Amino acid sequence: MTAGDSLKSGLLVVWKMKVKSNEDIELGELVCDDGSGNGIVAATAVLAVTEKVMVALEAHDYSEKDYHYISCGVVGEFDIQKVSGSGAAKKSDKLTVSATAGECTKFTKGDAPSGGVSTYYTSTIETNIQAAMDKNAAVIGVATEDTVNGDTTQKILLGVS
Repeated sequence: MTAGDSLKSGLLVVWKMKVKSNEDIELGELVCDDGSGNGIVAATAVLAVTEKVMVALEAHDYSEKDYHYISCGVVGEFDIQKVSGSGAAKKSDKLTVSATAGECTKFTKGDAPSGGVSTYYTSTIETNIQAAMDKNAAVIGVATEDTVNGDTTQKILLGVS
């Protein structure tokens, strides 16, 4: 074992998390609390702004189980689900939750809108600024391997941006 190996393994954090009633979870799926404390669900871009995004380390079919807790990776290097066709990611690129719940995509920076022809601060401008800030807050980690556009899995250093 080298110093780098022990340092990398020292970053691993795993929690047991309750699965929300009637939710099925896939191995490698990005998950987070449903926002109400009822249990984990597939992570969405909206939930990623306010909830801790984790990766499911086991599959869970709610109808076939009596025990509804699973192990979830919180911090560390994991293989996670990626949206096929969402573009290539290079090692060290930031990643976020995609529009497809439970899957990642390469992060693109949120862009605050300009005021346009209005000299007044409008609710539309405020909404668009908030959307840009939320997008920037939803980074979940960095790629630890290059991927191509068609890949369906991604190696990630989760919990680090």
